[in-house]
Amino acid sequence: MHKNPTILVQSWALHHLEHVFYLEEFNKINGIQVAFTLGVQTPMQCQSMLAYAHNGSISMDATFGTNDVKCHLFTLMGFDAHHIGVPLTWIITSQKTMDDLIEWLQPLKTNMLLIMPS
Repeated sequence: MHKNPTILVQSWALHHLEHVFYLEEFNKINGIQVAFTLGVQTPMQCQSMLAYAHNGSISMDATFGTNDVKCHLFTLMGFDAHHIGVPLTWIITSQKTMDDLIEWLQPLKTNMLLIMPS
């Protein structure tokens, strides 16, 4: 039986909530798939964000149209002392508008401010 990859990712998220900072679950309205977003940050990525992202050197890259389920993969990167990119978080989403980006960037910021208020 072929399962929808979005549902598989959502199932993974529900079993690994310690790494999830944002989850907008897959949903269907009148048979049409609506927004799905998963924000993942491991403890090592959180420490990397504290170490490498506080100076404002963050970049974001995304994939578009590279899979059958129409999801996008966003990666936030910081840079170490050797200017080597370090992944700080990943977001898998079916949405890509500016409002959608703000929707998951805000909880990430809030989470980081709880850890490092300055």
